[in-house]
Amino acid sequence: MKKVFTYLILASLFLVNPVFAAGDPYFNEQWYLEQIGATEIWSTTKGSENIVVAVIDTGVDLDHPDLQNNIWNNPDEIAGNGIDDDQNGFIDDKHGWDFIENKNSPEPKFNGISNKQAVSHGTFVAGLIAAIHDNNRGIKGVTAKTKIMPLVSLNYTGWGTSNHVSQAVDYAVNNGADIINLSFGGNEYSTKLKKSIIQAYNQGVLVVAAAGNALNGDEIGANLSDDPLYPICYDQDFSVNRILGVIASDKNNQVADFTNYGAGCADLAAPGLDLISTVYQDSSRSFYLDYYAQNWSGSSFSAALVSGAAALLKSIDKGLIPAEMISLLKENSSLLFTEKKHENKVGQGVLNIKKAITSIYTGEPIDFSDEEQMDIDNSQPKTPFQQNPDTSKVRDFHNFYFAPKSGASGYFQKIDNSFNLKKQVEIFFGDKFKGANIQLGDINNDQLNEIIVGATKGANSYVRIVDNNGDVSKSWLAFEYEFIGGVKADAADLDNDGLAEVVAAPQSGREPVVRIFDINGNKKSEFFAYNRNYIGGLDVVLGDVDGDDEIEIITAPNAGLLPKVKVFSANGELESSLVSYNPNFLGGVNIALADVNNNGVLDIITGAGSGGGPHVQVFDSQGNRLASFMAYDTSFRGGVEVAGIDWNSDGYTDIVTAAGPGGIPHVRVFTGTGDLITEKLVLPADFVSGINIVAD
Repeated sequence: MKKVFTYLILASLFLVNPVFAAGDPYFNEQWYLEQIGATEIWSTTKGSENIVVAVIDTGVDLDHPDLQNNIWNNPDEIAGNGIDDDQNGFIDDKHGWDFIENKNSPEPKFNGISNKQAVSHGTFVAGLIAAIHDNNRGIKGVTAKTKIMPLVSLNYTGWGTSNHVSQAVDYAVNNGADIINLSFGGNEYSTKLKKSIIQAYNQGVLVVAAAGNALNGDEIGANLSDDPLYPICYDQDFSVNRILGVIASDKNNQVADFTNYGAGCADLAAPGLDLISTVYQDSSRSFYLDYYAQNWSGSSFSAALVSGAAALLKSIDKGLIPAEMISLLKENSSLLFTEKKHENKVGQGVLNIKKAITSIYTGEPIDFSDEEQMDIDNSQPKTPFQQNPDTSKVRDFHNFYFAPKSGASGYFQKIDNSFNLKKQVEIFFGDKFKGANIQLGDINNDQLNEIIVGATKGANSYVRIVDNNGDVSKSWLAFEYEFIGGVKADAADLDNDGLAEVVAAPQSGREPVVRIFDINGNKKSEFFAYNRNYIGGLDVVLGDVDGDDEIEIITAPNAGLLPKVKVFSANGELESSLVSYNPNFLGGVNIALADVNNNGVLDIITGAGSGGGPHVQVFDSQGNRLASFMAYDTSFRGGVEVAGIDWNSDGYTDIVTAAGPGGIPHVRVFTGTGDLITEKLVLPADFVSGINIVAD
């Protein structure tokens, strides 16, 4: 069997007995928490009990007083009944699993050759991540509430097999872990473990791995570029950074002498010298009477601090995917002081969780809770039809379409620039179809857009292509037959082969997967746009927003998530993102694309979702705000749909808006800077279920 083993340097190992006093008595000795900016960010977040970190290690002391309330509980498993209640293949796995002994007890095990430090290694890691705050005991973790999923893949001497680690990674992914901590390494290459890590990344689970420490009595860490260790160096095989590799730094933000390093392996440094944390405690065993240990050192523990930091990030934005967390932590790190031998081999800097979390909040445009804080011009009419629009420039017309979001049959209408009905097309039939989600795309490469229609909530997830005659040319289910949460879809030629692809995403009630189909409905690929645990639904549009002549996939959350718009490449790699509204706003974002500033590149138009003001904004793909205005009275909280079109053919893109659910079917047309051009009710005033709009 292939071996993986822990690298552990114990510098002046010092065990301490429990102290029970006010204020977590060893907190003042946790110098590293201030060093990484954790203490300054706790006023913003101390973590969330909904975030789970899998600690794949030697086991965790489930009864430790500084950990026991932060141990993961399998919500669908009944302990001790001898039944696999959740049918995940593991009986009575209430708190995790031991993959070495194939038992449901993920605590450390012993025999006559047990290594005391190895036995406590997993507990020490867990304490760094999530020791309970303010319980008058011991220490504070980087987080106060994050749940630890203990999984045993290393034995009482610190040894294990890559097969056991692979099984533990698969378990963590399949049972709801958000982050996986791997504080060990070995020199054997395992294709199975590598595939498990790839699957974790693809499923939205961040893998954090330690670089390891000097071996065989050496005091100086090794260059992994020459002699790689795994799992951290599997990234050398990838074109995408799938593992967040961590080396150790000291109190002066210098590379620790003992830590390994290496190009393609190391991404980030974190304190790894003279740390204090929880250890395995058992009053019946004379060698395990202590609750805490001081002066432990090693990149194992640096990795644990990074896992805790990632958990804090996820508590702020639960939709984060691994690529975003890796980027946030690397790009917002502190300066790492290095020697010449470390050049390009130690990652980007030292962990700084304050900078990383603060960066999520940068660029926020408006706080909806305080109208006086709005930095926009609210001089346009506060109520419908308060001024006469200027129609003197109206000439040729580009098509405009709308469809009910709900409360009506599955149809769309095509209108002209005088709001005259040109065509109504029935797409869905039957009582379960109560609306339609619509987009435009050139399916057959004839320079004419077809209408891509998705069923709304309550109906099966049909995607249908409607030609210019109003006939349905293609129809298929985007998701399983049982799914009735609605589907959003758009179409464009993603791979430049002259044939369009159709991209679909769930409107609500399903994992945030983006699926790519050919025009016959055959699935080509898929990826997660947000963390897989998010089920609030997505909006999705396609277009070249960065001017590289490649089509990007742009997504936004529908509800319950930080209002982050994301830009992905055609193969699902994250390229950029922007927070379009105040991070505390969770009502979702409606999105459309158009060249608003007339520079030849599509911009991103956003409309606030339900619960937000009728706030329309325009951004370029890098998050620079180009325009901002209120489309309706600021007291309206039903959200606003958006589209872009040169309404009056004056050579400038205009912005079309529609009031969301709860508002009358009021369509307004604005210039790109927010000046009203025209407006109209497109359905009777008593229709208040909201409408979808698109234009070309």
